[in-house]
Amino acid sequence: MTTYHYKGLSVNGAQVEGIVDAVDEQEAVIRAKANCHVVLSVTPERKTDGILNADIGQMLGGGKIKDKELSLLCSQLAIELKAGLPVVRSLELVAENEPNKTLKKILKETAEDVQAGHGLADSFALRGPTLPGTFIETIRAGEESGRLDECFSRLKTYYKNSGNVKSKVTSAMIYPILLIVVAVVVVAIIMIKAVPVFEDAFADLGSELPGVTKALIAVSHFFQNNILIIIAVLAAVILALKLYGRTEAGKATFARIALTFPGIELVNKMNGASQFASTMATMLASGLPMVQAAQITANVVDNYLIKQDIRTAAEGVVAGNRLGDGLKKSKWLPALLLEMTGVGEETGNLEDTLNVISEYYTDEVSLAVERALGILEPVIVMVMAGLVVFILLSVYLPLFSMYGSM
Repeated sequence: MTTYHYKGLSVNGAQVEGIVDAVDEQEAVIRAKANCHVVLSVTPERKTDGILNADIGQMLGGGKIKDKELSLLCSQLAIELKAGLPVVRSLELVAENEPNKTLKKILKETAEDVQAGHGLADSFALRGPTLPGTFIETIRAGEESGRLDECFSRLKTYYKNSGNVKSKVTSAMIYPILLIVVAVVVVAIIMIKAVPVFEDAFADLGSELPGVTKALIAVSHFFQNNILIIIAVLAAVILALKLYGRTEAGKATFARIALTFPGIELVNKMNGASQFASTMATMLASGLPMVQAAQITANVVDNYLIKQDIRTAAEGVVAGNRLGDGLKKSKWLPALLLEMTGVGEETGNLEDTLNVISEYYTDEVSLAVERALGILEPVIVMVMAGLVVFILLSVYLPLFSMYGSM
């Protein structure tokens, strides 16, 4: 979605202006007409913050809003709106007790915009560029339908479930990542600090060293003589991969690896299915049309190839086809999801069907992560054991040779 700034004339001929979120300029004009009688111009908003500043802000954690924070925000707004409080007052009350400084600022500025007559969704889109599309568009649908409190309740459940899945995956990955980091640090210390000490001791023996010991010493010399080059090359490779990952070809390549690499392919497919089902169900429950709901869902899904498959299916809906028929062309989404989506459309009960599928795949993501870790952890341990055996043999074989010659 792109944010457009529009200028127009009211029924009385007065000049009006504002902002709308739309897929393209044509849709922006249609949305602008809902707020003014005549649309004079629509222009896309230009971001003043550069990519470098945005990346630094994200690295420092300054602009990031977590799913659990959004869930709490939506829960508070839903309660206050159901109690009959005006939107502006609800925003102000939540802002007063909001610990996240970024979110507090967004809420205060949004309250001022709404007080001045702007739409809630438009204000959130302008003041919170880091807010997800699901949040903005669900609120927009709630404003149009007059069911804003219900939409916030749905968003609360959606972000709560999304946050729980991410927490489970993150928690499960801490142990293997910690093992890898510890292994790399220990090996680096041994190669740079410990091996040179043993090398001096072996030189005093004056005997021919075994091949495994020579190999260890050669690796140690390589690390000692080229440590800065190694660090520079690693940094360059990481930077190159990040830059490549921002290109269309890079996104497709990394997405394909994620969906085909043994051990993690099932996790990523299940996660994509879970994201599609939960987001699509939330969008449809908010009253959004099928095409717009599918487009927003595509933007939410992490994997690039699955994202493209959903967008292609959404284009098919515009042409008069069913969403399920378009999704069946995908090679990456699970067959059960594709079949149930088609059944939900045929029975006219797609929203409830997707909710059931979402719960199923949310549980499956956790199980898939556990299975993947069950394979990954022994592999890491075996690699570490192999390194330990290699180092021990390199150190003790010369000593055994010396004792054998005595």
